[in-house]
Amino acid sequence: MGQQASQNDGLLAGYSPLSGIFDEVCSRAGNPREKYDFLLRSFERLGPSELKRRKEDSLRILRENGVTYNVYGDERERIWSLDLFPLLMKSEEWDQVERGLIQRSELLDEILKDVYGPRKLLYERKIPPQLLFHSGGFLRACAPIYDSSTFRLAFVATDISRDGTGKFFVIGDRIQAPSGSGYALENRIVLSRVFPSVYRDSQVHRVALYFRSLRKTLYTLSPSKDRDPLIVLLTPGPGNETYFEHAYLAGYLGFVLAQAEDLTVRENKVFLKTVEGLQQVDVIFRRVDDWFMDPLELKGDSLLGVPGILGAVRAGTVLVANPVGSGFLENRALHAYLSTLCKFYLGEELIIPNVPTHWMGDPAALEEVFSEPEKFVLKPAVRNPFEPSVFLSLLSKSEREEWKKKLLARPERYVAQEILSGSTCPVFSASGEPILGKAVFRTFTCLSENGYTTMPGGLVRVAPKHDELIVTNQRGAVSKDLWILSSEEKKDVSLLPGQVEHIPLRRKGGGVPSRVADNMFWMGRYAERAENTARLVRECLNKLLESEESYERDQSSVLLGIISRVSHNNGGFGEFSSRESLEFVRDKIYETVASQYSSGSIRHDLDFFIRTTKAVRDRISDDTRHLISQIESESPRNNSYGEILEYLQKLIHLLASLSGLSSENMSRETGYYFLDLGKRLERSQFLSRIMLSLVDLTTLYNKGVFESLLNVNDIRITYRRRYKYRIDAQSVVDILLFDDTNPRSFAYQVSRIRENALMLPSSGGENPDEVRIFYELVARFKEEDAKRLFEYADPAGGLRRWSGDILELLKATSDSLAKKYFRYVENQFRLGGPYG
Repeated sequence: MGQQASQNDGLLAGYSPLSGIFDEVCSRAGNPREKYDFLLRSFERLGPSELKRRKEDSLRILRENGVTYNVYGDERERIWSLDLFPLLMKSEEWDQVERGLIQRSELLDEILKDVYGPRKLLYERKIPPQLLFHSGGFLRACAPIYDSSTFRLAFVATDISRDGTGKFFVIGDRIQAPSGSGYALENRIVLSRVFPSVYRDSQVHRVALYFRSLRKTLYTLSPSKDRDPLIVLLTPGPGNETYFEHAYLAGYLGFVLAQAEDLTVRENKVFLKTVEGLQQVDVIFRRVDDWFMDPLELKGDSLLGVPGILGAVRAGTVLVANPVGSGFLENRALHAYLSTLCKFYLGEELIIPNVPTHWMGDPAALEEVFSEPEKFVLKPAVRNPFEPSVFLSLLSKSEREEWKKKLLARPERYVAQEILSGSTCPVFSASGEPILGKAVFRTFTCLSENGYTTMPGGLVRVAPKHDELIVTNQRGAVSKDLWILSSEEKKDVSLLPGQVEHIPLRRKGGGVPSRVADNMFWMGRYAERAENTARLVRECLNKLLESEESYERDQSSVLLGIISRVSHNNGGFGEFSSRESLEFVRDKIYETVASQYSSGSIRHDLDFFIRTTKAVRDRISDDTRHLISQIESESPRNNSYGEILEYLQKLIHLLASLSGLSSENMSRETGYYFLDLGKRLERSQFLSRIMLSLVDLTTLYNKGVFESLLNVNDIRITYRRRYKYRIDAQSVVDILLFDDTNPRSFAYQVSRIRENALMLPSSGGENPDEVRIFYELVARFKEEDAKRLFEYADPAGGLRRWSGDILELLKATSDSLAKKYFRYVENQFRLGGPYG
């Protein structure tokens, strides 16, 4: 098909739709459709430079909000790709789509209840038995376990595309754990912030009502009626490609984000394992596929599911949405019979037809497909990432024959679908030029009190090449927002409760899962560890660059040795004795600062810090997340001393801001106490290691090194005010270790550790290990003070023994906290092979 001459100017200048393919924005004549008039005029008034600036704003918002989509096989996290030009649909056009989606959800719901219930579709011979029992998706373990009153599809995602005339066809359903709704919501939020007046004046239907209906449905379906239900969103974890969406929806809907290790089954009930104890779970909003949900009865080597969860479902103590076993509805072979099944269950024709589908288990279908291979694409009946679609027109004659033999061996495993032309739309390149892309729509439906309801909008995925045969995010598609235009002004809708709702006052949140407490603890530790090392390296660099005399170079050498010990850099820095060694030292310092692969480097600690923050993303505020995003993106551009110093200064400011946010903005609940405990224990260990390194590498009369330690701990101004300009070992040791007015002193850390420990669940009682070790720590700390240490015949030896004892007790305190709060429940392990 050739391109026709474009009649566009302005924003769409040079954009030419293809002849014979429906374009979302332009008519067959190449003119913009009427519904786009206001949007195009608004964008053209803004002008290219302003549109470019707003594109940069959108990227900044996405980056600050941590909106990512991970591609399997790529370790890097990718920022979500959003094109700022939305696709529009009038309410009258959407009404037809909406009715079709609601009908489809009702049909799929009926099929699901029948397949795991009376199976009328088999007895009435509406589908072949082989389709149900051999083509995949049906789980025999789920057949006898469901009560029809709660066995409902709570939500459905449906992919639709157009043919050359613009008619919509369904190309697939996502039922088990459909993704995309969170990204659609984020797309809407970003566009409404980047183009607030355009969005407001376009009279776009709001999408918040969809999420309100979904949340209310899950609360209503809860088996618990005598208390507020506990709903968890079950995620495979940060390694999943859509983990951002899991955390985002959990926070938006007010659910607890949980991984399999956070849950356990006791006496046919599911519990959330928190540091406060076990809390019964009533509803699981899952993002884990069927086959991985229960290693006891399904996939035996799965670590993504909860052993025994099907038993809890049988007992009626927990509801899983969507029900385990609903993955059968994603079987593409079912599409060949949906038209018949719609008449059977609903007495209606399909409003949105399926793309013509042939199940290869039907011998007549096999011959038809291979007689016209250019029309069809072969797909596995059950979606398999390791078995991609095959376009028969791209195969040689011998390859087609091989595929025919393969299909004859296992025909029930495959389907053939007619190839839709799809629709095209503009995607704007980095230079602002419109490129012809190919679009696929993902729509969303959920159960409400009045039946099924749709999200008035959706997620549009666009391949930046119009001849792309497969349009997925994994293959590089960009996203667009779908705006449903209303003829009247829309009211703002959010998930905040209205004034008529009575909400009991609470000053404490729900339980904190042990995994979350663990990550909060290490989030505090890694942030503090990176800041401490950054302060130490910054001071060392300043001394290096100022070194003139030999004694100054000796001081720098001591500081380099301290860095080696504190950062566990076993290679060390060697002897610093001349200007010629500056280059070697610079390279080693750069490695200590920026190497991702050097254990103990600042970058290494920051990477672990970022990893822990992503594991608790749903519990981090927007401001905190913005700071974390900046910390993650900053790095020295080269290994020059000036660049390293500039980076360290920025990093220290960012980490100090993060510390201030947690101190001033976090509510004093369990998560905060674990975060602060990690920070205080890490700072205490840093001071202990500093003192041990000091007495091993130099004397207690090295005034230059003591002055540097005051700088590292940011207490030099206070010290000078008290002691003028006299640097004395005893007074420095006192202000660093024993002065409880210094917030970076050891005494202050011990006081905060005590306060935090007393606030942890079950901290009192029969002197558990963590309490006993803490008392030993306090007692050993109080055995010495600065004056007594310097009254010994060997003050350095006394300081060494005391610091070493303190360091060991700090490690024991950390281990005992981990043992009680982070590992008190059983770990999962594989029970068998993939089949149990």
